[in-house]
Amino acid sequence: MYSGKKGLRCRVCTGCGLCPGVTPEGSAAGKIHVLTENACIGQSREKGAITGGAEGRDLVAVADLGTTTIAMLLYDEDGLVKDRYVAVNPQITYGADVISRIRAAENREKAEELCRLVRGVLEQGLNRFIKQLTKGENLQLVLAANTTMTYLLMGWDTSELGCAPFRASKLSAAETSLCGVPCFIFPGLSAFVGGDITAGILACGMAEKEEVTLLVDLGTNGEIVLGNRDKRIACATAAGPAFEGGVNRGVWGADMVSFLATLKREGLLDETGLLAEQYFESGVSIGNVLVTQEAVRSVQLAKAAIAAGIEILLEKYGVKAEQVDRVVLAGGFGYYLKPEDAAEIGLLPKELVHRAVAGGNTALLGAKKVGFAMRDEKSGRLEVMGKLERLREGTCCINLAEEADFGERYVNRLELKSR
Repeated sequence: MYSGKKGLRCRVCTGCGLCPGVTPEGSAAGKIHVLTENACIGQSREKGAITGGAEGRDLVAVADLGTTTIAMLLYDEDGLVKDRYVAVNPQITYGADVISRIRAAENREKAEELCRLVRGVLEQGLNRFIKQLTKGENLQLVLAANTTMTYLLMGWDTSELGCAPFRASKLSAAETSLCGVPCFIFPGLSAFVGGDITAGILACGMAEKEEVTLLVDLGTNGEIVLGNRDKRIACATAAGPAFEGGVNRGVWGADMVSFLATLKREGLLDETGLLAEQYFESGVSIGNVLVTQEAVRSVQLAKAAIAAGIEILLEKYGVKAEQVDRVVLAGGFGYYLKPEDAAEIGLLPKELVHRAVAGGNTALLGAKKVGFAMRDEKSGRLEVMGKLERLREGTCCINLAEEADFGERYVNRLELKSR
């Protein structure tokens, strides 16, 4: 699904590794290193090596149910991508963010409509996949979503998610059925750190490795997780639309970060976020993109929240930036983000520049891991459920709004400078 005239880039990353000029192993010239499936899952699958189900004919579909977009992949019995389906989340008519949809869902009829809309898109994708099944083949779906999207999909009352103390009472794994296809839904971690992040943690191997990993997933919402197999701590920030185009709709957030870093290096943008006087009113054209003062402010506000969140997680975890072994930048934003540019404007600590890898769609990667684990082993479902529950219980989520010094840290991180 491409973004149109402003570049041949997918609107939502499915982790396929087919982006122009980048191989799955990474590109030294472009300094992009991709977290491949083998690297993050720790297992290799050769063609014909997978056997599944009583008849060996169970296929796995996975879905990343996002606030803005819905991405689905169909895998064949050998673990290879057989088909993909990507669509805009039609709930966007009720608002671009989760809070707007929580407010809309206060009305029972709207809540039912929000549920119907998202189920309709998922069923469209599944119907497309079902048509490709042959005799003896069955299909199962594994779905990862943020907490609000999970609540709306299941038809649960979302009111508790939209008011203090912002607690979610339904965070365990859930199951439903779509088009007669059994659907397993990842457990969430908190009201604002959902099952998509649980899947991301699983995909990165964070709960299995001793090395300390920082997972950064930036989109309409920004989630950050820091930790290893011993302990993990997570938080969410309101990134808003800045990293998905913002006021420059159609321009990738990763590009906006690079534009700001370039303008800063050229002396056309100062550390306070002000464009040079001659460009303050009209903006600066970089290629076919006009970078306006409004666009700069939008990215600046979002990056301050992310930077402050990372700083708080590091402090609470008890490590310094240089002690983090790996940074996984998830999604399409992370795939194209240049870590050195992120550090230039203070989005990432400079110590982490050379430890960053692109994770692709870690939600889908984690969902695939669960789908095949459930299919391959007779006791796979129980083992997976137990593992996910332990992962959830071993991850502490903090509410940045409740941190006494978050406001001060946020203000201090507004400046566009390397730290």
